[in-house]
Amino acid sequence: MRVTGGIFRGRTIRSTPGMAARPTTDKVRQSIFNILRNDIEETDFLDLFAGSGSMGIEALSRGANSAVFVESGYHQAECIKGNVHSLDLKPELIKSDYKVACRLLAEAGRTFDIIFADPPYEKYSLDEIAEIVLQYDLLRPEGFLIIEHIGGQVMKKDLVVLIKRQKYGQTEVSFYARKQPATKVGDLPGDL
Repeated sequence: MRVTGGIFRGRTIRSTPGMAARPTTDKVRQSIFNILRNDIEETDFLDLFAGSGSMGIEALSRGANSAVFVESGYHQAECIKGNVHSLDLKPELIKSDYKVACRLLAEAGRTFDIIFADPPYEKYSLDEIAEIVLQYDLLRPEGFLIIEHIGGQVMKKDLVVLIKRQKYGQTEVSFYARKQPATKVGDLPGDL
């Protein structure tokens, strides 16, 4: 895998062997950041279920102020450390279950402009991820919650507003905003 844009464009990102981390592919990652375009600059980015850390690294490469990586797997967390170290970055890594990490971030008063979640597809629902993010009030009013998931999965509860959905083979990426109007919604190109 490689960083697809920004100051680290072309630099290699390692991943753990096997399917434990399921890193977001270069094509999908580039597409997500092309959709966000300039909305990534000077943001605070939360990478839940971070795996290799590729999404947070990409955000930092493209101008995010900060990135927090949340990963419970030992090997994946070590991989993130190696990747950020190789780029001389010092982002925050929380080695924990995402629910515990969200609680800790909330207790520290942290909030984010962009929250990206790529949970194990069979283990967590879209609703559960959104509920935890909202319960701990981690998403800023004009922020985006972006969830990578298996195609066809939809949110059952009316928790957030779906802004855009992109399909990549069997994978889909859904962009959500808080229920109040978000001023940057018009910046997202295309239809749902």
